[in-house]
Amino acid sequence: MGSPYGTGEVGEVLGEDEYVCTLPTEVRKIASRDLAEDDATRSVALQHMRNFVTRNPAITKCRLDGNFLLRFLRMKKFRLQQSQELLVKYLMMRRDHPQWFTGLDVRDPHIDALIDTGYFFALPERDDSGRRVFLNVAGKMDPTRFNTSHQIRSMQVGCESLLEDEENQVRGFTYIFDEKDVGLAILTLWSPSDVAKVFSCCEKSIPMRHKEIHIVNLPTALHAIFEFAKTLLSDKIKNRFQIHSDEAKLRKSVPVRILPKEYGGTIPMAEMI
Repeated sequence: MGSPYGTGEVGEVLGEDEYVCTLPTEVRKIASRDLAEDDATRSVALQHMRNFVTRNPAITKCRLDGNFLLRFLRMKKFRLQQSQELLVKYLMMRRDHPQWFTGLDVRDPHIDALIDTGYFFALPERDDSGRRVFLNVAGKMDPTRFNTSHQIRSMQVGCESLLEDEENQVRGFTYIFDEKDVGLAILTLWSPSDVAKVFSCCEKSIPMRHKEIHIVNLPTALHAIFEFAKTLLSDKIKNRFQIHSDEAKLRKSVPVRILPKEYGGTIPMAEMI
């Protein structure tokens, strides 16, 4: 397996902590119902995860704090072996694809500039299911200025940041992908092999519960590419896609109150960013 990494080079926490659950009462109930999580199960599982990491000679760098390890346990509903396997996949993903999954610093000029365009950011308010929502406006990306590394790292900065909030680990995430103005210049940055690798990493290696995925303004020319991309995903994830022909259709599925002004809400996108 080589030398896997933790979650980032800046301010990385490597030691154990005395975990204290920060989940509100309502979210604890969701965790109990959906993830089979309670105080006793959590305590035992965390100790098993720490033992797994410290006794595995192939793992040379990994966070041991409860916040980090719980995201793998929650993703796999406290099935211990699967949680450990997911952790290993995550560490290997970062080792094997450093151009996409390391250097996650929002102060990086390219990442900062790309987020500022509206390419990928988290909406300030939660949706009606209490989930945080990511908006990706793909057409905002200038292919002469940014490459695939900038794209994925800007997304992963948002994902890693929001995963630090335990409530998000339990509730999961909603995504809105606006494909308007996505042209050939953007698409040709990606080889079919890279698309397959990224899709595999996002579903199988990152400890995030993907609950709703909304695609809006998908150009006719991209339908075939979209159908190919879906074949790379599990049936569970495929069934969570919702396709909307325009913003009006999107607003029937996503509460208007959380959307930027440009999509029918009240707060301009630039202010949200």
